[in-house]
Amino acid sequence: MSQVCALSFSSRRLGAAIYDEDEKEVKLLDMAEDDDFLVLERLLREVKPSHILVNRSQSAEYQMHLRKKCSMVSGMEEEISDRSNLKEFSTSQFAQTQITFVNTMEEKELDKSTSKEEGELDDDDSLLWQPSITFLPDIAFSFGLACKKLEQIFGAGVRNKQIMASFRLDFTSTNMIRSLGALLRFMEQQGIGGQTYENLSVEKMTTLFFDDCIEVDSTTLRALEIFYSDYTPETIRKKFVWGNNRREGMSIFKLCNLCRSSPGKQKLRNWFERPINNLTILSERHEAISYLHQDCNVEVTSFIYNYVKDIFSIKPIFRRMRRGNLPVSDWKNLFSSICAMIKIGEFLTEKEVNLAFLKGKLNLFGTRLQQVACLISEVIDFQETLAENRVVIKQGIDKDLDNKKKFYENLPDELTSVARQEADEISIQTCTVAYLPIVGYLLMAPASVEIPASSSMLVELIFTSEGMSYFKTKRMRLLDENIGDIKMDIIDAETNIVLNLQKRLLGSRQIVLDAIDLAATLDCFVSLSQVARKYNWICPKFVEEPILSIKEARHPIAEHLCKTGTYVSNPIISSTEDGKIKILFGPNSSGKSVYLKMIGAIVYLASVGSFVPAYRATIGKISRIMSRLYTVDSVLDGMSSFANDLKQMSRAVARSDQNSLLIIDEFGKGTQTEVGLSLLASCLNYWLEGPIEKCPHVVVASHFYALPELLTDPNKLLKYQTMGVSRLDDDTLDFHFNLVDGITDFSYATFTALKMGIPREVVERSEEVYLNLRSGGLLSDLTPIKLPELLIIKEELNNEEQKQINLILI
Repeated sequence: MSQVCALSFSSRRLGAAIYDEDEKEVKLLDMAEDDDFLVLERLLREVKPSHILVNRSQSAEYQMHLRKKCSMVSGMEEEISDRSNLKEFSTSQFAQTQITFVNTMEEKELDKSTSKEEGELDDDDSLLWQPSITFLPDIAFSFGLACKKLEQIFGAGVRNKQIMASFRLDFTSTNMIRSLGALLRFMEQQGIGGQTYENLSVEKMTTLFFDDCIEVDSTTLRALEIFYSDYTPETIRKKFVWGNNRREGMSIFKLCNLCRSSPGKQKLRNWFERPINNLTILSERHEAISYLHQDCNVEVTSFIYNYVKDIFSIKPIFRRMRRGNLPVSDWKNLFSSICAMIKIGEFLTEKEVNLAFLKGKLNLFGTRLQQVACLISEVIDFQETLAENRVVIKQGIDKDLDNKKKFYENLPDELTSVARQEADEISIQTCTVAYLPIVGYLLMAPASVEIPASSSMLVELIFTSEGMSYFKTKRMRLLDENIGDIKMDIIDAETNIVLNLQKRLLGSRQIVLDAIDLAATLDCFVSLSQVARKYNWICPKFVEEPILSIKEARHPIAEHLCKTGTYVSNPIISSTEDGKIKILFGPNSSGKSVYLKMIGAIVYLASVGSFVPAYRATIGKISRIMSRLYTVDSVLDGMSSFANDLKQMSRAVARSDQNSLLIIDEFGKGTQTEVGLSLLASCLNYWLEGPIEKCPHVVVASHFYALPELLTDPNKLLKYQTMGVSRLDDDTLDFHFNLVDGITDFSYATFTALKMGIPREVVERSEEVYLNLRSGGLLSDLTPIKLPELLIIKEELNNEEQKQINLILI
């Protein structure tokens, strides 16, 4: 089976497009990637492509890792130095610019593999996988060219090609689009799957996701406030700062991120970017958080919390170490990190902490790491290093170096003695000996001092500067020969020792990095345990059945920002017996949207491995979380708000299964009522009338009160709910924010309008018009407001209110 894979990596995200020639299928992937390239490794291990296309202009570490995993050797070394002339990636240019690497196996491995039986070969796929890799110029992965190519393919015969392509692909996943564009161009030029896009042999295009990863698109991440929230108060709201990117305001990630080390913060972000449903890994995370959360283990939590702050990101340090330009701060941070990890390891061993994720890993903080720390501490004198702002070597490492340092310490006395001898011989009253780089040792005397004629042959004037004269004498030349630049000799000797030390440390690089990764994991667990303790979160229970049963659930951000402590918790129940499709009706501002986001946030937190804000939670397997909560508008995509809503809804319908969670808020409001209502009803009937075992968890909030009349429920999967509200005697509303079963057919929109500042006269007129239309009347049946009455009303209003009344009465 031949598979071609195009890869693009940038901004910590990996995009991939894979063409399966046998299945005539293109698989697409876009996932967050970390510094260890775990997603890349897993992709190559599971897909095993026969040919790989790579952008040679991207990260050198990424390319190095890819070559290492594919065991590549150079088979072609041509490169184009002038890339600016590459306007189009044509067939002739392709032959010139590609650099192909062919995987070659060692002779021993080949002999070993050929000696096996055919059945044994099938069990060892690692020996059979021999991919080739082609490094292409950046123009081959051009986002603009990729968009044009995809518009040609998906928009053939359609007037608005851009919209048609946008409905089928997520163009916000730039790395995925770049990879797909490079793949299609490569296929076209190599004659794979058809010669041109008109007869391109691709029967289907699917999204590739790993089995234990939960699929969440960028729009849903934004809607659930995972990395950004609309609930932030003004003091911490995300703001623009001139010359900088946006500052992140309150979000679920920021709420949970109490990590004190840079590696811990990055690892926690990786966890939040890649939620999983692997019960083994999630159980290990929950076990660790539960242990650190307990009052009896608060000493362990405090110790780790206090020491992880001294752990720094080590990978950049090793990168600079390989280049040989390591500043003093890097040596300090490296040594500080290693010492902190050793102390944490000794403490955990002493306390006999026995957690599943530590099994077989606690030795990473043990002997080998201690050897690295001893090597650094025995060689580097950190006190002198900080004083001189350069690496200073301790005494006892090099005898010759020690002698030079000792001589250098006594050098001032020696030079003073030489200066006295020169003064007596030349017959001058004052002089000193100075050293200038390159020039060497010089006798320095004030310019006003006259050299006796009898001594003029003994000195040679080199130069005069700032009232001082500098001379060369016989003794100065002897000093140049015998002593020379002793300071530079010391620095050179110490530099050689440091380079040897760096070489030794680079050999232990993986030992330190593995320890850093474990320390970062501990930092994440301590952070999540502190959040759980601070906000009273509980450990969720995972089951295999498709069920959501959460008692007294709370939205993490809304509860955090509820200053009065009066946040109202609500239940979340979704199962085949209790209904998997819930429709919420209710007044405006009653809390429906917060409730929907709360469901997604709690499931997401549980899938990260965190505790959740609830009294009790049982969560079944979730494969993807999709939403129609947040409309992504852009003047560049050529799509209306409703078109973007349809795009999100179409993906939810096409890709949902029984383990999917779909959150839909006010779908259909961006078009005519009849059209929006019919589209929403059709989507819901698609799941209601389908097989029970394929119905996803669906939660819908809507103001289409005619919706129940259009729905069928043969499998008893549908339930109606609303948010509690009371109408008080003074015509105000008391929102209870609690979930109740049943249907309401009144939105109380006029009361909301009154609360938001719309004049009472306008609100009363609006309610009069509404009641008349609801009873089947016509607008012509209403008594129009007389002009004098309208003028009296308008006289009592300020300018802003006049604008509002004009808009409503039009």
